[in-house]
Amino acid sequence: MFLEPINFAQMYREHKATTDFKAKTSSDWDKKSSDMAQTTIDSPYVNDFISRMNIAGDEVVLDIGCGPGTLAIPLAKRVKEVIAIDFSEGMLDELKAYAVREGVTNIKTYHIGWEDDWSTFGKVDIVIASRSMEVSDIELALSKMSAHASKACYLTYKVGGSFVDMNILDFIGKKVKTKPDYWYIPIILYSHGYLPRIDYIETGRGSIRANTEDEFIESLLWSVHELDEEQKNKARQYYRDVIVVQNHHPRAVNWAFIGWETSL
Repeated sequence: MFLEPINFAQMYREHKATTDFKAKTSSDWDKKSSDMAQTTIDSPYVNDFISRMNIAGDEVVLDIGCGPGTLAIPLAKRVKEVIAIDFSEGMLDELKAYAVREGVTNIKTYHIGWEDDWSTFGKVDIVIASRSMEVSDIELALSKMSAHASKACYLTYKVGGSFVDMNILDFIGKKVKTKPDYWYIPIILYSHGYLPRIDYIETGRGSIRANTEDEFIESLLWSVHELDEEQKNKARQYYRDVIVVQNHHPRAVNWAFIGWETSL
């Protein structure tokens, strides 16, 4: 494919190690679980994701990083069983409450993550990872997904190297090293013999929330971890001058939807 082989998996690992957008801890997501349940459940994203899956109805689906049950509960209504795993106990608590409200009983939960042993539930038909691919080694994660799926895998990964609109970061003077973009994934899958299909899900909303000035600052801090006082003041100015006066809200987030058959 190239005159000289390019190790994209190694490029990803090096890129991921230097990005300013670091993965959150389980306790971070525990604190975020209630808010996530309110903002992601029943969103248009759910149907956009599921509609792109090839489902017959008799499958067992493994949902990695299931969160508050955003996809796990709707999928459980359409397949034989869902195995939902997450390293945040708070997220699993939200999922269990959601399952009770919806009368869903064909779902099993495990308090484990990407780096844990999945041998407890063995091989399944379909593996999904929705917005949960913030891993240090993408090749290892993709291989683990493929090894556990007898039929297919589906995932979504952020398009662009920043969770924050770069116009905002430029305005406040916050320099960041972007995260790896989604294109690493299909290239690595192809190098392993798979033929990934790529589509895009447009959410219509940004990852930075801006209903109030304080919420805007808090949302920025969640994504970039820290801002000095000058940057916070500039962020407040951006909120007042751009978001309020110009009615120009943070750019919407787009997700790359990538699927591949594992029954080669």
